[in-house]
Amino acid sequence: MPACHQVKLLLGPFDDGELEPHEMEDVALHVVTCGACKAALDEFRSLGVALRDSFPQPKIDGFTAAVLKRIDKIPQPLWMRWWSYFDTIGEHLGGTLSLVAAGAFAALLSAWLVTPYARHWLQRASNRTEVASRSQDDMIAAPQQIAGAAPNAPRDQSETSMLALSNDPSTTVIWLPNQP
Repeated sequence: MPACHQVKLLLGPFDDGELEPHEMEDVALHVVTCGACKAALDEFRSLGVALRDSFPQPKIDGFTAAVLKRIDKIPQPLWMRWWSYFDTIGEHLGGTLSLVAAGAFAALLSAWLVTPYARHWLQRASNRTEVASRSQDDMIAAPQQIAGAAPNAPRDQSETSMLALSNDPSTTVIWLPNQP
């Protein structure tokens, strides 16, 4: 239990409720048991009431708005204006850069995953285009170059009835010449 001289120092904060809970309890127990400290607390309370009543309370309607208006009128230094400008740009730029980075990552990942398949499809398409673009003369001349073909056969007939025309091992294109 604290002594009277210690409690008298804590009476102001005790009355305002600014002490820690364990200190509030110690001071309250002491004030209940000590008449001198109780009288000092009563005097402290009456002095506080007299001081509050001696001055009229200022009206605070619109106080916050008036203070903010005065703050807005204070000119800011140039470096603070630049700092706030770059801070605002940095907020927008950070979000933008993260979205751009995510999009670039997705595009690179897609390209990395799709490239082997695209090469395969393009190679197959080029083989088909190559076969389709050969002229009829090339197709007629090709059977004469095959082993076993008659060297003096007419141009529209050959001894072989089929001819494979593809370089791709997974695709076979078969040409059947006109049959008489």
